Amino acid sequence: MRHLIRIVFLLVIAASLMAGCDGDNGNNNNTDDLPSASSLLDESAGYIRDASSFELEIDVNGYPVELTVGGLNLPVDVPLEFKYARGVFQAPDRIDANIQFSLGEISTTADLIAIDHDHYLRGDITSNRWIQEELIKGFTPQSLISGSGGIPDALKSISDGEMVGRIDLDGLDVFHIHGTIEASAVNALTFGLIRTREGQLAIDVYVLVDDHKVAQITLVEPPPAENGDDEPTTWLINLMEYNNDVSIAAPDMDNDAS
Repeated sequence: MRHLIRIVFLLVIAASLMAGCDGDNGNNNNTDDLPSASSLLDESAGYIRDASSFELEIDVNGYPVELTVGGLNLPVDVPLEFKYARGVFQAPDRIDANIQFSLGEISTTADLIAIDHDHYLRGDITSNRWIQEELIKGFTPQSLISGSGGIPDALKSISDGEMVGRIDLDGLDVFHIHGTIEASAVNALTFGLIRTREGQLAIDVYVLVDDHKVAQITLVEPPPAENGDDEPTTWLINLMEYNNDVSIAAPDMDNDAS
């Protein structure tokens, strides 16, 4: 009988140890042993501010994001809608990106090189020749890391930042922070394309556990008041490949796409 009791006791201990191991591999939503949201946002903002380069990916879904480009002679009754962009930012003032649009039922892409206030564009909408045309009015790459209105400033201005927990984000081990932010603070983060200029937006920030760099930011923007029953615009912004060696220069304006 004593031998049987000892076996049961050992089995209970083993089960408890296994449960503890399993808990380490799952999501950790106990915020008692996690960094505070504010300190983590401050630290991750510093990595963006001080980065020599990083890759930036923007994907939008829901209510459309329209662009107005004056020098392209596009049909006035067919909106040019932004869909997706992926590019490389080189500090302090350069970006090289590929952008996807829709023009009515047609999908198209364009290359964008922006150096300070100069924008260079090439794609189907330019007959595959480089033209110098301001694609996004008022946007400069330097605004991404500006001390006022840039991505670091936006992260620091999040209100009611709450540490949700430690989760798996598409294979990445991240801290999840949820909060709200003034719409005016995310203009640079959205390449100047966000239409909402006032009010609060919901924001979620996902920060890598191993190095405390931002991996992803999501924003939810309501539709215009006159289209209040439509679905909101969801902005998904990924940041990656910090501090790689990159060199961005103005294109040869006489060189056609190959």
